[in-house]
Amino acid sequence: MGRQEESGRWDENKVMDTSTVQEGSDIHRGREIWKTVLHDTRVRIPAEDFDKWISDLRFVAEVDDVVLVAARDQLSFDRINSNHRPLLKRIWRKSDPKGRALKIACWKDIPASTRDLVQNPWAGETQRRPAAPPAPAETKAATAVPGMTFSNLVTGDTNKRAVRLAQEIAEGGKRGANVSLIYGRQGTGKTHILRAIENAIVHLDDGRRVTYMTAEEFVTAYIDGAMARDTRNLKTWVRNNDLLLIDDLQWIAGKQKTDDAFFATIRSVTKEGGRVVLTADEAPGDLKGFSQRMRGEIMGAAASEVGLPDQEMRREIVRLHAAMIREDQPNFELSEEMIEKVVTAVRGPGRELCGVLWSLQTETGYGEVEPDMDMLVTVLRRQQGEYQAPSLDNIKRATMRVFGLTKTEIESASKSRSICHPRQIAMYLCREMTDKSYPQIARAFSKKDHTTVLHAWRKVKDGMQADPDMIRDVERVRELVFEIQAEGNA
Repeated sequence: MGRQEESGRWDENKVMDTSTVQEGSDIHRGREIWKTVLHDTRVRIPAEDFDKWISDLRFVAEVDDVVLVAARDQLSFDRINSNHRPLLKRIWRKSDPKGRALKIACWKDIPASTRDLVQNPWAGETQRRPAAPPAPAETKAATAVPGMTFSNLVTGDTNKRAVRLAQEIAEGGKRGANVSLIYGRQGTGKTHILRAIENAIVHLDDGRRVTYMTAEEFVTAYIDGAMARDTRNLKTWVRNNDLLLIDDLQWIAGKQKTDDAFFATIRSVTKEGGRVVLTADEAPGDLKGFSQRMRGEIMGAAASEVGLPDQEMRREIVRLHAAMIREDQPNFELSEEMIEKVVTAVRGPGRELCGVLWSLQTETGYGEVEPDMDMLVTVLRRQQGEYQAPSLDNIKRATMRVFGLTKTEIESASKSRSICHPRQIAMYLCREMTDKSYPQIARAFSKKDHTTVLHAWRKVKDGMQADPDMIRDVERVRELVFEIQAEGNA
């Protein structure tokens, strides 16, 4: 990836203006290549997605072998960035013989100096927001994102209940509430679950009408309709559905009129026997800023949490996304040592794991060379900063907090499970999260024999292969270790 794109700084003296170049120039060829990219993209994604998001992109300029394409507004940029950027970049790489990088940016985020040089690429066009389709029945399968299915959704102890709920809904089961809420922190796969429901229904083709949209899109469409004094298009779009999927519910919080419209939408869908599935970043009781009526709907929903993936799920996420990259880049092979390095170094949710892989793909020049450990360490340092292993004392402190133990208890020789189980977890994490030896760990727990630590490590490792409670306990302590470490660095 060019340095110009990584830094986000655009030198106006190096910008090639699309309005002043000569017919045979590189920038003209670049613009023609972009037209080819649009043509190839049109046949690979649903027509409505192309018309709503991709067709409104504009070729802007070239800066130091980086070709700049702009989205008209933030909503369009966010949707393209989330769903279509990898495909557009792949098609561009295959289409451009010069091997230039493609950067997609929101028009308002491009420096004014560059915008002034190239002028508004939408000048003379009617300002538009992505319009709602006339009726869901005409676009039942239009918004499905092929990459997000149940088959490539990594499922484990932290999300299996939410995934089972989603599968039940996708299969058309009649059990449970008409409104469901899947909640959890960002990056834990909530959007993937909604899109998997949508894809499953599209694949079944059983006549059910389904619409997926973000709460932000609902807000935007409602505001546009209210300004035009006509919200009929929005009502037709979202209410005439057998299943309505709304992502990131928290976007509606604090917006009273939108809240009222959304409440009416939910009631309209469920009154006709339809179902509504919502996602949010917080549990029902922690969501704030909703009307009493809307809060009643939220509290009455069937709620299921999506937690951070455990270590084995994280390994599977890395393997899965590496395999997806390998479809276009056959030499993108990761050793088990590299996979373990990613899982150990990246603390955050699955999205951050994927971010490391996309960055590593860039580091390889999209197939020019095979990824190796040195490249991976460079990417991890860039994304995560220098890794600092926690101290043995911090691991003990985290375990004591989670299980309510004292220092004397965790270092004791007690065989009581209420003390022995947490102590073994602490010893396991001391071995996994640091480079300390078994004897060093044994001394930290006032043990004379290092085989006690080895036994604890084996017991916990074996337990994590089949015991969901063991996995949950280990991950709770691991998370708190990171929090204690962050407090110490603050």
